[in-house]
Amino acid sequence: MAIFFSAKSNGFYADNFKNEYDNSGTWPEDAVQISDETWQAYLTTPPQGKQLGSDSSGGPAWVDIPPLSQAELIAAAESEKSNKINDANDYINSMQWPSKLALGRLSDSDKALFNEWLDYLDALNAVDTSTAPDITWPTEPGSSS
Repeated sequence: MAIFFSAKSNGFYADNFKNEYDNSGTWPEDAVQISDETWQAYLTTPPQGKQLGSDSSGGPAWVDIPPLSQAELIAAAESEKSNKINDANDYINSMQWPSKLALGRLSDSDKALFNEWLDYLDALNAVDTSTAPDITWPTEPGSSS
């Protein structure tokens, strides 16, 4: 069995399925034959910071993972912000502070903690994710960092 690599599809193809690929019109025009050793080398986990790509001859190569675009960085920051807000709300609700406060059953020490968490939520909501990745996240109450 011969193995081929396509730089356009960034994939490997076994020639024993070439007829099926040809019949369906999906055999890549840029397919180049590679050795079994080369194929095996690229079936492993990529080195840190690398991904499968192609070299100048169209063969497989580990290439640098491109940096995230500003839009992708902002989307990641929005997701992190949302997760932090959800985690804070989950914690507040697990402590039952809103209900205890409404019923007048919240101790002064718990009221102080509740206020710290509300301040934290306010700080999270104020985070401007458009500055990603340069974001200073507020510190969670009780956290040493």
